[in-house]
Amino acid sequence: MPACKMNSRVAGLPILLLLYCLDAAQAAPAWIVDAAHPGPDTPPAGESRFDQLYRGRDGGYRIPYPFDKLIEDLESRLDNGAEPAVRQVFVPIGRSLQRDAPAPNYFRYPRRVIAVDGEPVTAGNGAGLTMKYRLFVAHQPRTANLEIISYNDAAGRFEFQLVEGYDGGHEPYAKPVPRVMCLSCHQNAAPIFARNPWSETSFNFAVARRLAEALPDRFASPLEVLSLDAGVIDVLAERANYLAVAQFVWQRGCTTPECRAALLRAALQYRLSGDANFDRELPGYRRDYIDGLARNWRDRWPGGLALPGSRIADRDPFAPGQGKDPLLPRPPQAIWHEVDDALAAGIAFRLGGFFTLADIRRLDRRLIQLAEAAPAETIRYRGDCRALNPAAERLRLACGAGDGSRELRATLELESGPRGITGLRVVSLQLPRDPNLIQPGIVTLTSSPLGVEAGFGDPDSGLSQRLATGDRLISMGLDWDRSPGEGDPRLEIRVSPEFGFIDAALERLLAEQSRNTGGSLAGGVFNRQAVLRPLVLALGMNSRDWIAPGDTPASPPPRVTARLRGGLALLDPYCAPCHTGGDPNPPGFLSADAPDAALARCAPRMLARLRAWKGTPIAGRSAMPPAVSIAFSGTNASLWPSSDHYHSLVSSLENLLLEEYGASTAAGFRQADYDRLPSCVAEFSE
Repeated sequence: MPACKMNSRVAGLPILLLLYCLDAAQAAPAWIVDAAHPGPDTPPAGESRFDQLYRGRDGGYRIPYPFDKLIEDLESRLDNGAEPAVRQVFVPIGRSLQRDAPAPNYFRYPRRVIAVDGEPVTAGNGAGLTMKYRLFVAHQPRTANLEIISYNDAAGRFEFQLVEGYDGGHEPYAKPVPRVMCLSCHQNAAPIFARNPWSETSFNFAVARRLAEALPDRFASPLEVLSLDAGVIDVLAERANYLAVAQFVWQRGCTTPECRAALLRAALQYRLSGDANFDRELPGYRRDYIDGLARNWRDRWPGGLALPGSRIADRDPFAPGQGKDPLLPRPPQAIWHEVDDALAAGIAFRLGGFFTLADIRRLDRRLIQLAEAAPAETIRYRGDCRALNPAAERLRLACGAGDGSRELRATLELESGPRGITGLRVVSLQLPRDPNLIQPGIVTLTSSPLGVEAGFGDPDSGLSQRLATGDRLISMGLDWDRSPGEGDPRLEIRVSPEFGFIDAALERLLAEQSRNTGGSLAGGVFNRQAVLRPLVLALGMNSRDWIAPGDTPASPPPRVTARLRGGLALLDPYCAPCHTGGDPNPPGFLSADAPDAALARCAPRMLARLRAWKGTPIAGRSAMPPAVSIAFSGTNASLWPSSDHYHSLVSSLENLLLEEYGASTAAGFRQADYDRLPSCVAEFSE
């Protein structure tokens, strides 16, 4: 609490000062992403991942059709091992803007949502496109539209796009969607998904059964529809949400090149270690990164930082009275009041996710090449072993040494046969400056008369086995005095100190940064390509196959609204960003070709949602305009219900109702339940 000195001679001042102190001590947290500042609809730099994949140099889109072909194309660009790289669920009765398009045949025309969960292939141009939790697509077959949320590396944000004409007979075109409209629900400026148990999706057996009944030619039983991918998409949306945290800290939390270099160093160690850990004991990590970030945090955000959530309330489509409108303001997913070790490490983990497995494989191979060209002294850790079960066929050894900085602990399992040791497994291994107990993979095993040698590696990822320090585990040896398996052996672990090459490269970049304010550590958006290219050049690598982001974003179509009279003209600043399209959701009652009858048809519901700001809330639905739109228009949402604009809109809509429906009907509208009011959207016909 700030020091507040009271002057008792001034009447009332002690109370004011006390209130000031309490207010300062309880400062509200700042939002990492503020939906009231959505940014321009078109990318300020670069282009979306979707555009990088499917827009040609001529500006036209070449999107595989039908939707299953698009999924196949994405799968061909990705590698996720034995698991599918594209996760998908059906959401026949949801809460998207396309929700009423298939009515009343929701299960014949279900909306399908996909999310990318794989690493890019390691060959060709696609190797540079990080797609995991950076591309989300929804398809509604009734409208021939695709809704796209995909990441833009150069802008450091997700882009919201709508593909029209996706029917196989037209050339599809992707256009940006007004961000203020999208961020009314996507308050995190990123994908959102319902909470467990995902009742709207095909994870719900009741939904799967109805889909199988409506589409017998496609699904033989509900089990073919039932999808476990809902939980995966939920996690992918949450991980996508944390991209904003890494960007925020890189751009605004780390205010010095040294801080960014220390953070980048930790992120690279984390990825090179197989996403295991990084070296937290280096003085620069705490001095330049944690302590520098903590100082800025206290000075700039005394109330802490809040992260908007990616999860919206679950909704059962078969249960009545469950509106659960995603327009309703949601509490933060997390609030961080201070920087601690766990938060700092988590940011390093998230930053590491900006690099592809192909990137890390290249760096791994380059470090080995540099070490072979300029070999440094191998680090050796030694310890004595003892058998925990001497008589067993599978011998278990506990090994260790207690010589300070070179402390070693290991548990090994050996299988022996007539010709000596035939199998070896590292149950756990711990080395200095690496707090994790790791289980390195054995890729080679050779026996000798008095011992056994094993080489380390990760056959699944193709990476070397590296410690939290980024240094490479080369091999290990077990030596016996007589023959393998007889008596207690000695263990030696050999490590190649290779991460020093990256340290030297980072020092070089820092030196260049001091002479050039526009270097890769200068701040701004964390762009994988922009950060990685100078680093690999400093390592003597060829960077020609590093992919540069696009720089020719599509231009949005001009927004044209209807001419409005009197107080109804206020609908333009508060409602036009969302209600000028030609789609039924949200209804385009302000589009240029909308007749006056459109406003009259929508007025009863518009007025009810507007009155909800001061009257009784409508169950499961937000007041309108939503708080985000009000803030976006430059008005304080807390002052909105008492503002002149609010009262002018209410009175103008009341007058419109009187003119169109008469006093008796208009009064009845005010007393009626919201769902009994005339629909603003004309019903879709079969």
